[in-house]
Amino acid sequence: MSDKELLRCTVRKKQRALSSRSRHAKSRKIFQKLFEEPLFLKARHIALYYGIAPEVMTSPFLKPLLREKKLYLPQVASRGQLVFRRVTLLQRDLVRGAYSIMEPKTACPKRAAARMDLIVVPGVAFDRKGGRLGRGGGYYDRVLKKARNIPKIGLAFREQLVRKVPMTRRDVRVDQVITD
Repeated sequence: MSDKELLRCTVRKKQRALSSRSRHAKSRKIFQKLFEEPLFLKARHIALYYGIAPEVMTSPFLKPLLREKKLYLPQVASRGQLVFRRVTLLQRDLVRGAYSIMEPKTACPKRAAARMDLIVVPGVAFDRKGGRLGRGGGYYDRVLKKARNIPKIGLAFREQLVRKVPMTRRDVRVDQVITD
């Protein structure tokens, strides 16, 4: 088992130990901090993700975001690429997509990652220097490489913070991690 696989298993175990109630309370704290973050406040076009257990819960906070920001969620496109598409009405625009994650319909307008004002990124583990460990498919690393100058914020529970994430040259760091 590689260092990354071992770290993924260790952190996922900690995440799964959190109760649903605890995940919700911690997610609320994280979003309160995100909503006060200057990068977020000045951003107009924001790429976010639809969190699934045991990740930080994003779905309860999508509706309020739609009132104030132009919101884009990822859709898994062909050849393992992520495409960000604008969502304006959750019930109309979202369908269950790859890996059973809710994602925008193909009819929703696309926006390149390099044209976002802020990209909010999921991860399995993060370190204080912006190291990020994803699920292992490289989807976010590929799209984030195209958005090098765009601010990137990772959302994580404290249980997901580690001393050091093993990084390769293909991995992309986030600029900041917001935690509970």
